[in-house]
Amino acid sequence: MAKIGIALSGGGIKSFSQLPILATLANENINLSAIAGTSMGSVIGALFATGIPADDVIRISMELEKEINDKKILMRPSSKLLPFSKEKLVAGFVDGKDLEDALQRQLEKIGVHMLSDVTIPLVIPSVDLITGKTILFVSHPELYSKQNEDEIVISDIELAKAVRASCSFPFVIAAMEYQDMLLVDGGVTQNLPLSALKGYEVDKTIAVTMFGTDEFKDTGSLLGVASRVLDIMQREFDRENGSKADVHINIPLDKVWTFEIGKGQETIDLGAKEVQGYVQDLKNLSKEKSWWEKLWG
Repeated sequence: MAKIGIALSGGGIKSFSQLPILATLANENINLSAIAGTSMGSVIGALFATGIPADDVIRISMELEKEINDKKILMRPSSKLLPFSKEKLVAGFVDGKDLEDALQRQLEKIGVHMLSDVTIPLVIPSVDLITGKTILFVSHPELYSKQNEDEIVISDIELAKAVRASCSFPFVIAAMEYQDMLLVDGGVTQNLPLSALKGYEVDKTIAVTMFGTDEFKDTGSLLGVASRVLDIMQREFDRENGSKADVHINIPLDKVWTFEIGKGQETIDLGAKEVQGYVQDLKNLSKEKSWWEKLWG
């Protein structure tokens, strides 16, 4: 049986469109041997890697979105920005600890605390702002082989903290201080973590991206402009990198921008519609080759 892995790209609320793809895999009994997730894709990947049912992953994701929206976590500058604060934020105005705590509360409900607690092997990329090196949070290091000698593998860390590091979107969510590093969004080096996924030596890969083609109109919003800049930087990388996967699913979410919290259900619905065209391709990944196919490659 082929070992199948999935790479989930970053994209803020757009990453909710990945949920029905994971649900489809579960419904079709297509088992994953490894998951890689960047930024918000790491939230989705981490929840699914715990082994809970897909319906519960969707429910928890929606609860997280509601808490982030109700508490305006992404719209409220941290008090650590005030001149008299002893603690200071670096490279962002939102304290990522709020996101970490929200995720941690959900993980505690299902008995997960450490990265090593997940059931499905998981890898989450982040970047050290100081050295520029890619940091890989790896749940099953005994199964993992680095693809680049400069990468740093860390396994002994809380799952919510690893996710927070990968979600620390530059200029918006502050970098996370960890040991001697300042960790920021994994999307800085690999928004689609296909390379990180291959460290688990999977046989077949699925890549999920969310780039679109529409012209940008939200020029009056700081978060909107930040979102657009990242989209432009990542689009061609995701397109080229995604083509290297055995199945590349792109969900063109032109009408939803990265920080548009409250659009979770809309993106889920769009993802559910898009994945229908890929069901047979996904099924084919787990099929055994005939002797004729093996002979001719």
